[in-house]
Amino acid sequence: MRTTNHIGCKRGNLVSKHWLAPMALALLCVGSGWTTTASAQDADAQNNKLVFAVVVKQIFNQGKLALVGDFMAKDVTINGVPLGRDGYKALVRDLRTIEPDLKLTVDDVVTQGDRVIGHVTQTGGGTSESRIILLKIDDGLVTEHWSWADQPGAPRPFGLRADAARRAPASAN
Repeated sequence: MRTTNHIGCKRGNLVSKHWLAPMALALLCVGSGWTTTASAQDADAQNNKLVFAVVVKQIFNQGKLALVGDFMAKDVTINGVPLGRDGYKALVRDLRTIEPDLKLTVDDVVTQGDRVIGHVTQTGGGTSESRIILLKIDDGLVTEHWSWADQPGAPRPFGLRADAARRAPASAN
């Protein structure tokens, strides 16, 4: 029996297996309201931004833990602590149990190589906090997840520009 990198369709057309994962990711992100306008040469950066969107909007905001297996490396770490996929799921589950109304709103996202850094506003339990989330992504899988409170005036990590995260405009009063 001959094996190929293609899947036969009912009409006899062939579709590459390598097309399925990016298309599924794109459809999932479009369905969640995430839109992008990057050029073809920014495909890796764009794919990494889509992974970031799934982590924030689907896994954290909606608690879709089944997606962890598709987007997290088996040995994923959080803030340098090795948790693996099961530990990552437990962390998200615990956060959502403590704060059922937990929501992360993406304010800005930039990429640099295999890193995606986002400035987010975390709300839940009647509080609001500005946070920075950094994901290191290798071949479509998050290998490192870093998160910390955004401190005004603090240096930006990994050589990113100081204007990477939007700041609230100064009050006119």
